[in-house]
Amino acid sequence: MEKRTETKSALTGPRFLIVRFSAIGDCVIAAWAATAIRDRFPDAYICWAIEERCVPVVDRSRLVNEVVEIPRQAWRAHTKWSPKVLSEQIAICRRLKNLRFDFGIDLQGHLKTAICLKFSYPKQRIACHATDAFSRMMNPLPEKMPRDAHWVEWQNHVLRKFGEFKLPVRPMMPPAEKPKPRLATISTSAGHPSKVYPADKWLVVAKALQEDGLRVAFLGAAGDPVISMDGAADYVGKLSLAESMAMVSASEIHLAGDTGTGHMAAAYGVPVVSIFGHMDPTNYRPYSERGVVLREGDQASNVPSELVVEAARKLRRSFVA
Repeated sequence: MEKRTETKSALTGPRFLIVRFSAIGDCVIAAWAATAIRDRFPDAYICWAIEERCVPVVDRSRLVNEVVEIPRQAWRAHTKWSPKVLSEQIAICRRLKNLRFDFGIDLQGHLKTAICLKFSYPKQRIACHATDAFSRMMNPLPEKMPRDAHWVEWQNHVLRKFGEFKLPVRPMMPPAEKPKPRLATISTSAGHPSKVYPADKWLVVAKALQEDGLRVAFLGAAGDPVISMDGAADYVGKLSLAESMAMVSASEIHLAGDTGTGHMAAAYGVPVVSIFGHMDPTNYRPYSERGVVLREGDQASNVPSELVVEAARKLRRSFVA
């Protein structure tokens, strides 16, 4: 349930609690805010409350001093008001309260994260967002997020309620793999039907990249679409989250729908082509100057494969030696 990282010595700075349970891509986005804290206060004590499955995206050597793992997958196996679950939730809040935080920020805004922040009792607390009326009552909220703001920028704006924090160009991430020359990774996954880019279109893109001399590797979790192509590596359902992240970080270019690996690529500075569906890329695109977002209506499948190939080639000409 709880795991500690090695505590940095001589920590004399303020104590921060970051609450962002999930999802994978959103936790990568949250790393920008955590990095702003670390940059501003190198000697700060930073703790992150996060779901077990998302922990690999957090740099536990430089960025945070401790993670408190939230076992939500295990909790889902019990009834809603299970005494066991309630007991574990209370224990986590008590554990966090005993860490005596100076500042706490909820970067998610769901009821469970709002409760976690509230009952951790930091001296000052704030939330970036609230998804329901009860969450809005739990913690202070700033003004409403502007429609044209990216979530990374909004997090930093809210964080500034605690003082001056500079938005980093890239966040601290787990150590990157050594770049693999001419490697293109493609994520076949998508968490919503409108975000799904069809396998036959990915196949057209992959063949074009292969013709350009790139080695293609397909990534995805168990249950994601599997694409068979001669000469391409199929890692769908075969890698852990940490291993998939390492593949993305080692890529010359990454291509994905609106999913977590696109945010990983942006965080590592890897050129990324993102295909969006119903979500607004203004708020949720991979936060990178080395990225291209493609969108045709509210379905990712509307984007022609030729446009994806063209975007990938343009990015490689601009950012790959």
